[in-house]
Amino acid sequence: MGELTVSIEQYRGKSFDIGAGFGEHDRMKLIRERCEQLVQPIDVNEARTILSRFAPHLLNELEGIANALKISHEESIALFSGYDLPKLEGLGCTAIMTEEGYVRNYDFGPDFYDARLILRQPKEAYATCGYSLFGIGLHDGMNEHGLAVGLHFVSTRLHQKGLMAGLIVRIVLDRCRTVQEAEELLSELPHADEYNYSLADGLGNSAIVEAGPFQSHVLKGTRLCCANHFQMTPGQTPSENSLKRFEYIEKHAYIGIASWFNEFRNPKSPLFFHDYENLFGTLHTLMIDSSTLTLKTSIAGSEEIITIPFKRWMEGEELLISMVSVTL
Repeated sequence: MGELTVSIEQYRGKSFDIGAGFGEHDRMKLIRERCEQLVQPIDVNEARTILSRFAPHLLNELEGIANALKISHEESIALFSGYDLPKLEGLGCTAIMTEEGYVRNYDFGPDFYDARLILRQPKEAYATCGYSLFGIGLHDGMNEHGLAVGLHFVSTRLHQKGLMAGLIVRIVLDRCRTVQEAEELLSELPHADEYNYSLADGLGNSAIVEAGPFQSHVLKGTRLCCANHFQMTPGQTPSENSLKRFEYIEKHAYIGIASWFNEFRNPKSPLFFHDYENLFGTLHTLMIDSSTLTLKTSIAGSEEIITIPFKRWMEGEELLISMVSVTL
């Protein structure tokens, strides 16, 4: 398959300036090309109205991106707002949440991967650290209050106009401090498709929100695992692969969150996948310790572990690493 290189980027300041810096990065050219191929004509005013209600600072960030790319604000919204996209189907994402923290794998294909780990500290929203999805969206990550969120694709069977899951993760992290706040916001946001959202916070709370265009259910507990099927919402048939991952975690003996991180990132684990050519390879593993605001991550089973002391970073300490590569 070749080499996968992930950039680690740091942005602080007003949302417009963050967007401008984000848009100037060389990775943005590829993301723009991908979005141009993907995005259908949308009602930009509808997208603007939704973002104005739930995350007005993202309109400023999109304007900064437009400035960097030398395109109109309207085109930037159309390309990167995550609104009214065609049906997008993902495959594997697995997570476990305990009172100790949060661990997750993201599984897909490298050709559809932003390969950007983004640290943002905007003046208009909470600081966040997570993996970029189609530009301003996030696959997963945490914020300055220790809230961790990740997305898990379930189904496009009820697809309608709404926000893609990556924008929903971003908005929740930008606005919410706790699992409870995230549950409430997830019930209000316009969902395009059915997804699980795995949640954990600095208070030791965990939840899975099964969300879609027309209904949502919340599952709570002190030890939860989440894959690519609903546990409570009727009308959806779980895939065999999703059930196997879920049952493996459910039946596993108790281990600490650091041991789960090693299990998830182990290339020999049943939770790790290598079928990158068919959009089912593990691209990153992350562990979030919400009590200390620490994120650890590894790329595609690499032995190199990247540790981000997010609290110190928010206080002004710069990360010294800007890139990590691994051979798939």
